[in-house]
Amino acid sequence: MARPPCFTVLVGGKEAADWRPQKGLDVKLELRGITKKFGDFVANDRIDLTVEAGTVHALLGENGADKSTLMNVLFGLYGADGGEILVDDKVVNFAGPGDAMRAGIGMVHQHFTLIHPFTVAENVMLGHESLKSNGLLDLAAARKRVRELSDRFGSRSCISCTRS
Repeated sequence: MARPPCFTVLVGGKEAADWRPQKGLDVKLELRGITKKFGDFVANDRIDLTVEAGTVHALLGENGADKSTLMNVLFGLYGADGGEILVDDKVVNFAGPGDAMRAGIGMVHQHFTLIHPFTVAENVMLGHESLKSNGLLDLAAARKRVRELSDRFGSRSCISCTRS
């Protein structure tokens, strides 16, 4: 059974100072010696990072510092060339974002990747869909969940019905 996302990686974008994980869903995350290369270019060289359960961290650096590369390794979009990822003190190997999401890790990309014909609600719920008994997306449930998220994070507009 998949765990709901409780550790959201924010690369660029808005502050997360008021974000708090849901009670009982805290995840400890640790990156040990993560290395990522592209040919001869070393993008990440033995990076260590520990995020204790219930804490929020910001990853800051200049453009081109390969922050996004590190987060893409964490989220399973890129494979690491060295090092290991631990969730709750257990080594994990993410073959893709689905594996990371099942471990309780979500990612908000700096440059959003949207499916333009989808509404904002459909894009937000992508990967966490509520389905009706006929297998179709439960749009009412998606809109409700996006409104809850919008209220929780202080959004002032109804994003659940608009196109992306």
